[in-house]
Amino acid sequence: MKDLLPGYAAGSLPEADRQRVHAHLPGCPRCRAELATWQALAVPDTAPPPDPAALVRAVLTRSALAPQATSPPRRLRHLAGLMIAEARLIRIAVPIASALVMALGVALGLAQATAGADLVLALVAPIVAAAGIAGTYRFGHDPAGEVVAATPTSGRLLLLVRIALVFGYDLVLALTASVILAAAGAVGAASLLTLVTAWLGPMALLSSVSLLIAVRFGPDIALGAAVTMWAVRVLIGGVLVRDGWAARLVVDAWTTNAPVLTISAALTIAAFVVAGREPPDGRHATHRM
Repeated sequence: MKDLLPGYAAGSLPEADRQRVHAHLPGCPRCRAELATWQALAVPDTAPPPDPAALVRAVLTRSALAPQATSPPRRLRHLAGLMIAEARLIRIAVPIASALVMALGVALGLAQATAGADLVLALVAPIVAAAGIAGTYRFGHDPAGEVVAATPTSGRLLLLVRIALVFGYDLVLALTASVILAAAGAVGAASLLTLVTAWLGPMALLSSVSLLIAVRFGPDIALGAAVTMWAVRVLIGGVLVRDGWAARLVVDAWTTNAPVLTISAALTIAAFVVAGREPPDGRHATHRM
């Protein structure tokens, strides 16, 4: 069928072949996309030239809908290639700093002997993850932004890959720290599950809030907001307000439970919706992401 599309676009096919193509097109989006490309190229010389943006988009759409890309092995290789490419865009200082801060939290937890190790880890892990997530979306600042915007790969897919890399890395760091503290007996009778529960909910919530602010206002504002929110959480129940309904409300809001995890998921979905829109101040790449 591919071989017949150029002649169909030019109007030079025999009637039988023309009818075959005509009957095939309604059920094949790939052929329709390719036909649009040939039709754009088949415009008579007297007509105005085709719109370059429309022509590029038609070619990219045809490439994205190619049957080779739908096979599971090709998809897995494509996803692996995206993850490797995105990992190379993450500055090496970010994972190193995260590891160092987490190591400091483990050291402080071990120094607590039999009390407070879970609290130390619960305070360190969320801000480490939120700081990394704040930098995953760099609209207008990413050196690869123009190239990404001109490829058939979805901008949301690339954002998802970056989040998986950054949050997954911080999640492994926090799990490793929990295992070390539990194995060292730094939390007394508390189990590994107790340690994980202490930081998982706050990490997910603070990271999702940081991501949503980043895609709307930029990574710098997101990082500042995450640090501010977490500073309030650390101070309330400790230095500023040791007890009372306000302290209990804030502490309960930053724990691991079903509502917190649900809100975190909702905020992450909202961030992906916002990430697909152009910013209101006119900043945009060559092509819409």
